[in-house]
Amino acid sequence: MRFCEDCHTNPVFGTDKLTRIGYCKNHQHLRTDISKESITQRAIRKQRDNVAKVTGGKVRNLAYENPDTKAPKDYAELDRFFKEMQKRMTGKCENCGGKTEAFTKNYKCSIAHILPKAYFKSVATNDENWLELCFYGNSCHTNYDNKMLDLIEMNCFDTIIQKFTKVYPHIANEEKRRIPPILIEYLKTEI
Repeated sequence: MRFCEDCHTNPVFGTDKLTRIGYCKNHQHLRTDISKESITQRAIRKQRDNVAKVTGGKVRNLAYENPDTKAPKDYAELDRFFKEMQKRMTGKCENCGGKTEAFTKNYKCSIAHILPKAYFKSVATNDENWLELCFYGNSCHTNYDNKMLDLIEMNCFDTIIQKFTKVYPHIANEEKRRIPPILIEYLKTEI
């Protein structure tokens, strides 16, 4: 049971969800004195304090600093992968020939994983597991990820098959069940 924030003796039935502050019927008028802005600010501060740590004026994400949290272990490795692949980018989409983000700060938008990094963690940073696809223009990268583009009808399908055959031996056994059947079919003909 919760007690009134003012008199600390009378029980409170219901509290404000954001601040968890409650008043008894005698002190109910105090609840209306709290402005919504201050309640929101307190809620935001509480959430920020739970997620981030303020150090030296900068807010850092604790998920990557605390080994007990379930943060990606290979975050630095993935960042290295993207920087390395940027050096290989040409600025031309492998599917439609459109312009990519190779020479901008958004270069990661144009690096499409052949096998999604979320499902194939063992080959997420493999040098062959990527294509340079446009992100804006025809949105080949987005359409590829959302399976709007049929794999067989892509202009770079031969490149996908060649790269997939090089990546396949490095895929973990428990991840192989997620490989698209069309790639498995072509794998049998390539080997």
